[in-house]
Amino acid sequence: ACPGFPECSNAKPLLEKLDIECPVCHDGEVVLRRSKKGRTFYGCSHYPECDFVSWDKPTGEKCSKCETGYMVERNTKKGKRIICNNKECNFEQEG
Repeated sequence: ACPGFPECSNAKPLLEKLDIECPVCHDGEVVLRRSKKGRTFYGCSHYPECDFVSWDKPTGEKCSKCETGYMVERNTKKGKRIICNNKECNFEQEG
């Protein structure tokens, strides 16, 4: 909240930084955010200048197969998987 309260009522959300570089703009950091319905997602700290968002947690690594995508952690019924976000790539890493 603003230190000049009650004259100033500006409030900004508290963001949990993950120490991972944004895979889109390479300038900001990936932060944990919450949707209006309370679901957690990952986005760039430089929003709205950068439009990176992901439901899956980025690992901070580039895909070694396609080299254009980035690796994300995805929880499935079979357990945690580390996969490329590029839909055409389908690369999966042991995790």
